[in-house]
Amino acid sequence: MTRTTTLCFLLLSTACSSKTEDPATSKDSGIPSVILDGGGSIPDPPDGSAACQSGSCNYQSQDCPSGQTCVPSASPPATGDWPPSCENAGTVGEGQPCSGWNDCAAGSFCVGVSQDADGGVQPGTCRRLCCGGDWTACGVGQSCIQQLYLVRPGGGDPVYANADVCAPVGTCDVLDPKSCSDPNRSCQIVDPVGNVACAPAGTAAIGAGCSEKVSCVAGASCVGGTCRRLCKAELGLPEPPCPTEEGVCVHFKRDPEGVGECTHVQ
Repeated sequence: MTRTTTLCFLLLSTACSSKTEDPATSKDSGIPSVILDGGGSIPDPPDGSAACQSGSCNYQSQDCPSGQTCVPSASPPATGDWPPSCENAGTVGEGQPCSGWNDCAAGSFCVGVSQDADGGVQPGTCRRLCCGGDWTACGVGQSCIQQLYLVRPGGGDPVYANADVCAPVGTCDVLDPKSCSDPNRSCQIVDPVGNVACAPAGTAAIGAGCSEKVSCVAGASCVGGTCRRLCKAELGLPEPPCPTEEGVCVHFKRDPEGVGECTHVQ
């Protein structure tokens, strides 16, 4: 049985560059209430292969012989790291239901298998393996945002396998607090390139401190260690999208399309 958790990223603040004029301006400042080209930059992707757990093969580069796949060892040691090993590959394609350790085709692993109250097995899904949050390892509409936790054959607490999996993104709206059906999850920016997905709901309020371990409430993003309100980055809005005390709505390259951050500018 596997358990997955969502990776958090600390997005660093960048200064604004040029400004796009908006008929609506913030009160008493003369500054447009929405700036569409706040600049910033997208960081280079992490070296996913180097971040994978060392062992007889590599989860991300998939360097096993033909017909085999690099997955967590089906017979891990009782303690310590969970090593990768070459196992016979299955035939179930990525994104399809699975229930066995090596049901999935080469490069994917079966995650999310669970047991119901009657002892029956609820199937999981074949997801592509990746490491270190390297979004370039994933296909279109996915990002490397879920950590892979596994339970040893003898039981005990789940163990992080030093591997991640590619999961669907773009499945919710960060400006809609009700866009995730699970009340314990909220729509969040989940990687440095602006992808969004439903993730465990945070508790840090707007303006409060945040980190990789302390995430923000719905409708906010962790920028430079502080929760910053997300806003609708669109010209011609009838009212400024940000409260006056939080600045103006600035869209940075790191933000999803149509979304900005309430930011103080000069």
